[in-house]
Amino acid sequence: MDGDEGDGIIEDGVVWEGTRAELDGWRAYKKRKALAFVERGYSVGWYPDGDNSMEVYVPERHYAHNPELRASVKFFGQPSSYGIDGGMVSKLTIQERRTDLIAKVLGKPFEQVRTLYNYDRGSDVVELATHDEAGRLYNAILEELN
Repeated sequence: MDGDEGDGIIEDGVVWEGTRAELDGWRAYKKRKALAFVERGYSVGWYPDGDNSMEVYVPERHYAHNPELRASVKFFGQPSSYGIDGGMVSKLTIQERRTDLIAKVLGKPFEQVRTLYNYDRGSDVVELATHDEAGRLYNAILEELN
């Protein structure tokens, strides 16, 4: 059930600890950021709710032999000591994903996933120097969300 409960607002299964005006402001902020990524040529997975996550990606294009490149991002409206370089992005994973459609049809293992970058209160995988497009995606995320 959606509605106001105590000091928080519950909508779409997400609890927002703030006022209705703050939630509406956050939704507008997320929409602006999603549109900014689309203007840069990326696809975006997001929902206008109180959640602080977003997917920014380049879909796999089998005809061009290009894998999917996907960033899963958790970000806040204010800088954090846990964020990348003290900024607003607190979690970021960038992965390259390749699928073999014939293997999928045949019921065989069909997906290869390679993590190129992972940050969760610190970096533990950093392979951006070996993948130009992942480096551009990383920079775009920090420019837009940090």
